[in-house]
Amino acid sequence: MKTDTLEICRTALFLDRDKMEEQGIPLLLIERILRIRDLYNFCLNYPSKKDMEIVQELQSRYRIQRSQAYDDLRIIKHFLGDLNKTSKDFHRWRFNEMIQRAYAQAERRGDTRSQVAAADKYAKYNLLDKEDAIDRGYDQIPVQPFEPTDDPTVIGLKPIPNLRDKIQSKIKQYWNEDIEDISFQNVEYNEEDIFKPKIDTDETVSQ
Repeated sequence: MKTDTLEICRTALFLDRDKMEEQGIPLLLIERILRIRDLYNFCLNYPSKKDMEIVQELQSRYRIQRSQAYDDLRIIKHFLGDLNKTSKDFHRWRFNEMIQRAYAQAERRGDTRSQVAAADKYAKYNLLDKEDAIDRGYDQIPVQPFEPTDDPTVIGLKPIPNLRDKIQSKIKQYWNEDIEDISFQNVEYNEEDIFKPKIDTDETVSQ
C-alpha cells in the first residue's frame, strides 16, 4: 500500500467525483477511491464479514485481480481501524446490527423465545426503558474568574495599615524562651448528651 495512495484516499474518500477531478486526481485513482468507498460502506453494513468475503466481493463487483483486492482491503481496514479507535459509535452500531440480525433469524425460525431475548437486549442496551436525559444547559454556565487576593476590601472589610509589620511586632513582643509547645489532652464526653439531650417528661408536664 503506497503512502501517497493512502493519503489521497484519506482526504478524498468522500468527495464527489467532480471535486476529485478538480483536484487533478488521476482517473484510475478516482476509480479506485470510488471502489474503496463502496466496499468501506459494505463493511459498515456487514461488519461480521471476513476478509476473504470482502476480497471476493471486490473481485465480483469490479472484476479485479486478487492481489489488487487485497491491496484495497488493506486501505479499507485502515479506515475501519481509525473509526474504531476514534469512537465507540461503530461498536454500538455493530452491536445493534448483530442484535437485529439475531432477531430476524429467530423470527424466520419462529423462535419466539429468542425473539423476546434479542428484543430485551436491544431495549436494555439502548436504554429504551429510561427517560431521555434533559439538557439543563449546565455547559453554558461561564466559569467564574476567581483570583486569590489578600485585599480585605473585596469582602467589605477595611484594610489594616502595615498589617504584616504589626503581626511581626506582636510576635516579638510576646515571644520568649519560656514559651514551649504543649500536647493536647483528650476530653471524654458523651455525644448523646450533647446532640440528643434527654427531656424531663415530668418537668414538661408540670409546665
